[in-house]
Amino acid sequence: MVVKRHYYTFANAMTELCFALAAFACGLFNAPVWLTALAAISMLAYWTVTRNSVLNRLRGAAWATVMTFGFVTIISIQVGSYWLGLVAGEII
Repeated sequence: MVVKRHYYTFANAMTELCFALAAFACGLFNAPVWLTALAAISMLAYWTVTRNSVLNRLRGAAWATVMTFGFVTIISIQVGSYWLGLVAGEII
């Protein structure tokens, strides 16, 4: 029996965009930093859960490398979105 895997790439992309927009809104409206950290941690948890089928196939150093690069990328996107929100808030 062949199990067909369903990948919801568009839904994942839209959800990840919403997390970035949430960080942007936190910066725009001068939300507390803990709220932005909550959005970033939620994004990391979402990324880990949605990539679970791929991550479970990796072992050892490959798993650690993918997780590290993924986390660094997500955190940099969240920080950049927050910073852009802060800058946009000052301009407006």
